[in-house]
Amino acid sequence: MSASLVDRTGRKKRLKAALPKPTQRVLVQNVFVRNADVVAEVLERADGHCEKCGKPAPFLRAKDKRPYLEVHHKITLASGGDDTVANAVAVCPNCHREAHHG
Repeated sequence: MSASLVDRTGRKKRLKAALPKPTQRVLVQNVFVRNADVVAEVLERADGHCEKCGKPAPFLRAKDKRPYLEVHHKITLASGGDDTVANAVAVCPNCHREAHHG
């Protein structure tokens, strides 16, 4: 995507030739089965506020009207981090994106 942001002329040409429907591919991946009790404990500890920026959750979940926060592992599970309350924080979606992509 970075190249597309820089090369506006090339991007415009490619867009003219692009198919309107995206192609598909099969993807096989491993996923971590996370402990639901860790998630619940971290969300309860946060009490509806992002543990990074301190702001209230940006919205309520449609299904149960609880504050929407995401549980983020300080040391990622992929890097060998533990799925524990001590290694997790409840963060708003913006802070979660910043943690991974900032």
